[in-house]
Amino acid sequence: MAASIARRRARAGRNVLFIYKKTATQRNGQQPDMAATDSWLATAIKTGAELREVAAEDIAAELALAKIQYHDIVVDMPKLEDASSLYVLATAQLAVFAIQTSQWHTDRQLLSTIHAARTWNPDLPALLLVDDMQGAAGQGLLSTFSEQLGNVRFLQLSANRVDDASVGALYHSIYAGCAAAVCA
Repeated sequence: MAASIARRRARAGRNVLFIYKKTATQRNGQQPDMAATDSWLATAIKTGAELREVAAEDIAAELALAKIQYHDIVVDMPKLEDASSLYVLATAQLAVFAIQTSQWHTDRQLLSTIHAARTWNPDLPALLLVDDMQGAAGQGLLSTFSEQLGNVRFLQLSANRVDDASVGALYHSIYAGCAAAVCA
């Protein structure tokens, strides 16, 4: 979903840096090598863009330089398990999380991660994409997050469905209205 948003911003005439965290994958039934994937991939979405690897210890410098060179920086982090991920989240202007209501109880770390990021960035707005806001689990999720987090908004959107309609709804939610002041 993050890549779709980044491409859409680039088509709108903006220079966009898309950064995403490499994740460990299991091969041939063996445990993934976590140390081998402790890096980020960065690609500029503009004419003549190149893909390059950025070491975890260099992500802060990459982001500082990117803020000068790009209109938008879109980061995709499938997991928030390390210090560099927390740093990237803490420097964000908007955090977007996709949550499946049937599984959110197993990911209690999300609340503590947002609180940790807000230690450095107290005004960090959060947009939670929730796949079922009407059911009992969805209502419980909305209640819990609303009580424990300030500056949070919710959008009903499937965490598994990535099509033009869902990307369009997310794009509109981020860039038209409430986040306009953040992204300007």
